[in-house]
Amino acid sequence: MEHGPPGSASERRQRILEATERLLRRYGPAKTTVADIAREAEIAVGAVYLEFASKDAIVEELSSGQHRAVMAAMRAAAAEDLPFCDRLRAVFDARARAFLELAGSGAHACDLVHCQSRAVKAAHARFLDEERALLRDLIERGARAGELDAADPELAARALLTAYASFSPPWLFQISREEVAAVLSAVHQIVLYGLAGRDPARKPAR
Repeated sequence: MEHGPPGSASERRQRILEATERLLRRYGPAKTTVADIAREAEIAVGAVYLEFASKDAIVEELSSGQHRAVMAAMRAAAAEDLPFCDRLRAVFDARARAFLELAGSGAHACDLVHCQSRAVKAAHARFLDEERALLRDLIERGARAGELDAADPELAARALLTAYASFSPPWLFQISREEVAAVLSAVHQIVLYGLAGRDPARKPAR
């Protein structure tokens, strides 16, 4: 994206964010400095501090943006006109796809959703709270509709997130997309089967 000289504070802020994101995708948070960011954004180091208190503040805002994109995909899946068990499946599929899209956008692109940076950990913690709330809401509505069997929706949401914990960084970035799809499908069959309230002791109709 082309920019003229940074004018307003909002323009300067966006310039800093875009410059930082480019650097982070190439080098990661640990090897990117405020001086690097200022040089990439073609502004003075002092101008960076006019917008952000620290490098961590910039990284946290960028990480929050990436997590918001994943959450938006999950919410869109949750809003589909499907049985609630299928909606839960769609939510976890959307979550995996959104995270996987990051993998091809730079050597360190995934560091914005998983690394040792305190800023990224803070953004990720907020994301975990939001996704748990989304799942709890789906489970509550599914239970009221008689489609899901969950006496404690909060506990069920936490249990689902534990069961699906592998389908997020870093494990998600360490195997092929084909294997992700196959294993995710198998976990859907095992985990969501029970939540749908089907009796495993009941023999299928012949």
